[in-house]
Amino acid sequence: MNIDDLQLIESLAKDGDTSVEGGDWSSAKISYLRALEEFDRNIREDPENPITENDKVLRKTIEANLLKADEFLAQSHLELGMAALESKDFPRAIDELEEAINLASESNLAFLEEAKKHLDKARLQVRDREIYDQITPAVQHGDEFRATGAFAEAILEYQEALKTLGGLPTEHRFVTYIRDSIRECRRALVRSYLKRAHRAEDAKKYLRAYKILQRALLIVDEDDFIYRAFLDQIRERLDSTLKPHQLEEGTDEEAPEKWAAAVKDYEEALNLYSSYTDVDPLSPVYSGKNQYEDHFLQARRRLANLYRERGDRLRDKAELEKALRSYKEALKLFPRADKVFHETFREIKKLRAQLGSSANTTNTH
Repeated sequence: MNIDDLQLIESLAKDGDTSVEGGDWSSAKISYLRALEEFDRNIREDPENPITENDKVLRKTIEANLLKADEFLAQSHLELGMAALESKDFPRAIDELEEAINLASESNLAFLEEAKKHLDKARLQVRDREIYDQITPAVQHGDEFRATGAFAEAILEYQEALKTLGGLPTEHRFVTYIRDSIRECRRALVRSYLKRAHRAEDAKKYLRAYKILQRALLIVDEDDFIYRAFLDQIRERLDSTLKPHQLEEGTDEEAPEKWAAAVKDYEEALNLYSSYTDVDPLSPVYSGKNQYEDHFLQARRRLANLYRERGDRLRDKAELEKALRSYKEALKLFPRADKVFHETFREIKKLRAQLGSSANTTNTH
């Protein structure tokens, strides 16, 4: 290595030492890095020029000093990151801690583990803040609905917020709050059904009370053991007042065989009704009425009732969009003259209003 290059390297190394003495480790690192770059440049440009033992010693000294600078800077960034974490400046904490890890030696495992621990904490906080901002509108709407007693609408909002929390553990505070809120709303709905069931029981309408209780059981959470035990206790009391065929009638929720039979009966009746042809009007047996009409209307009403009952169950479970679809299917099948046609139409209007209200409040945020 020629004398000029050596003097430049030594000068840069000395600048680094001077910066260290003044406590300016960042400038020291820059000087040490420039010195090493000069070493590498000299080797590239003049590979035939021999590297003396003194040159090798100088290089090792610079590398050692650079390592010390990195260690000091890593510790400094760690402390800055922890301070930012303490002051809840989480994005800055992430930047500082990542830099600390980048500067630290791979062999310094204790330091790396500590920095990684704080970095994970900062990242979790940033993620939680992002998730909090995402779920806040829906959660606030849910809280507002719950405060006014609109529990079904509140459940819809909470469930919408819960979709965003799919990657969080079940014990996370966001998940816990929303699940607890849904449970309380479901319990409030169940209590309203219990009042109706008690009124029906007092009026000795035991089958009606039993059916209301079955709906309440569909609403309550699977893991809400307290309310389930309470409802089961009431159901056992009602069991003793009902005959086996009544119990079967009260518990045939969504029985596949019942639906299959109703659909088959309706399709057969529709086929007979639509393919019926009047006989000659001059014939003595001519009546002018489709002889399959009564059977067709009965089959149609039977299927309509199943759709209506499904809509009721879905509505009670706060699955309003699914309930609306079932009510619409029922409305297609009920004759307009039936009282239940108009009752179903009113349910559809109420569901549309609820869904519209939920959508409007969401769009305003």
